[in-house]
Amino acid sequence: MLDFSDMSVIDVHCHPYPRKNKLSADEWVDEVSFGGGSAEYLQAGGIEVDAAAMAMLQRVKRDTLYFRYMLRRLAEYFQVEATVDAVVDARNRAIAEQGYAAYAHGLHQAGGITALIVDDGHPLPQVDLKNFRAQVGVDVVPIFRIEVLIQQLLDADCGWAEFQRDYDDGIASALSEGGYKGLKSIIAYRTGLDIDPRSRSADQGMVALEQIRRARGRGGDAVKQLRDHLFCRAIERCIDYGAPFQVHTGMGDWEVHLEACRPALLMELLRYPAYRACKILLVHTGYPYHAEAGYLANVLPNIWCDLSEGLPFAGNAAARIIAEVLEMVPISRVCYGSDTYGSPEPFYSSALLGKQALAQALRILIDDGFMSRAQAYDAAKLILADNARQLYGI
Repeated sequence: MLDFSDMSVIDVHCHPYPRKNKLSADEWVDEVSFGGGSAEYLQAGGIEVDAAAMAMLQRVKRDTLYFRYMLRRLAEYFQVEATVDAVVDARNRAIAEQGYAAYAHGLHQAGGITALIVDDGHPLPQVDLKNFRAQVGVDVVPIFRIEVLIQQLLDADCGWAEFQRDYDDGIASALSEGGYKGLKSIIAYRTGLDIDPRSRSADQGMVALEQIRRARGRGGDAVKQLRDHLFCRAIERCIDYGAPFQVHTGMGDWEVHLEACRPALLMELLRYPAYRACKILLVHTGYPYHAEAGYLANVLPNIWCDLSEGLPFAGNAAARIIAEVLEMVPISRVCYGSDTYGSPEPFYSSALLGKQALAQALRILIDDGFMSRAQAYDAAKLILADNARQLYGI
């Protein structure tokens, strides 16, 4: 058996969470769950959200294997029965007795988590990172989501000269003075990953913004042209500052256009000569299209992949996903990530699942003669923390 339980973890992709001392069982489930929709989702479709609908939403969230695994691990941690009511009651009681900061730090410490690389573009309004650092008790490394800045500039109704200047200055300020260690883009959610590398042309941004302004924000193809242009500008800023660029690929919440999020769509952009120096991290390794991300990371030397979302939200598939990622991705280009949010509990259970699944995947490679036991431990250290340290200089 391989045992990685004592190894440190750097979560390369996650989100800060606001402090919430006491939660009801249903509130806690909503904070920590993935999938299952929401009341807002049903209401937007004209569906009445009554007590029966809310009970249905709670049921599907609690019935995922991910949620059940988290519940069992937390029940062991609190030494209570593995029920939602018992775990939430133990959580609330521990926070009241210990204080929120001590409680959160204890969970991160128990999971071996030493640093969180956080995308503070979610949730909105943004969580105050100074307060967040104080309450989690581990190193917090923020990355700057460019879509937040883009939306602010679109709302400002400024012309291209001002838009271009404020966009470049905003990124430069974040990376040079704001404490941010990299950029993040969710362009996959907005207009997809089929980005023409020539979108950086001098006139594309100006023409696209003018069309959007004339159409009062409903610019059609111009919206994609503007976002593609700004994405390419962000790559150049990352090269200038030697900063990594996280790019959402693959699965997300119910709003995502999954076919437009396939990593393979990035191939032409990432091998464009002017962009080859940029260090790109493919968020979620494109899951469920992780074979595509694996190929990109194999043939393009500045591509990293993180394991988030497939781990932990695919539950018992985590070991299989890791094994499939390692089919092509160099071990030095794989990073642990969770995409967790909401409350400290899923950060803890995800770290446990990550170590467990990684041990299962590497055990098979040992048995099949692909590595020795010592090499497996070295690989685990790289994937769980050291690759992130190297990529982000922490």
